[in-house]
Order: sequence, then structure tokens, then C-alpha cells
Amino acid sequence: MDEDLHAGEWIVSHLEGDTGVGGLFDPAKPEPLAGVYRDLIPADKDLPAIRFQLQNPHDVRTVGQARVLVRLDYLIVVTREGHAVAPLVPLADRVDELLHRANGSTSTLTIYECTRLQPFHLLEPDDSGVQYRHAGGIYRTMVQAK
Repeated sequence: MDEDLHAGEWIVSHLEGDTGVGGLFDPAKPEPLAGVYRDLIPADKDLPAIRFQLQNPHDVRTVGQARVLVRLDYLIVVTREGHAVAPLVPLADRVDELLHRANGSTSTLTIYECTRLQPFHLLEPDDSGVQYRHAGGIYRTMVQAK
């Protein structure tokens, strides 16, 4: 089993499921998020959006080499066009509220924990002069296939 792909499904559903009042995907927000995407945000999607990328996978094995757990570290950030930090603060804070110390499951995987290891932010200039700001963190998940 590729635990990374299954854990990615949990990340997407966990974040995109935050649709209540004040949630990340509250339909009443004036600047709604486009979605949660693995690796790259599609060029045809408006910003802001959330992206995540696997950083440091590690199988945790027993003495007999059976795989018991998989440790998956993800960079998870909100991305927005422009230099300003303030519009990202409530979004990055909400992502952290939803993920830090979270757990859950899918039909194929148990997520025992999701913990932020460190914050992350980056201002990225595009060749055209457009700037993109990223804010979020690196989150460690401990997962096990069912």
C-alpha cells in the first residue's frame, strides 16, 4: 500500500470538510479557497488555495522487518498572490487548528497523529514579477494501513 497517497486523501477531506461558519471552506467567505491540492495548485485555479507536499517519509519497522507504521512529514501551506501577510494569517491559523494534534481514519488507513513540527512561510517571486506568499507548516503524521 502507498500510505502517502491514502494519507493525502485524509488531508484533503479533513481540510475541505471545514465548511461551517468561519471554516476554511465556508461558502459565505468573501475570498473562498479554491481547494486543497497535492504538490502543485493547478494553473486554472484561483488563489488562495492550499497545497501539500510529502517531505520526509519513513517506514517504522519491527525487528522482523514488518512495517508497523509509516511516518509522513508534509509541508502544508496556504498560498495567496501578493506580498501582504495579513490576509494569510487567519487561513494559516485555521489550518493549524485543524491539523495540529488531529487524528482520524479513512477506509484504508488510520491516522494516529498529525503534529506540527515547525512553522513555514515563504515569499516567492514569479518570473513575471508576481509574488506568491505561502504560510503554514511542516506536519508529521503517523499512519497505519488497515
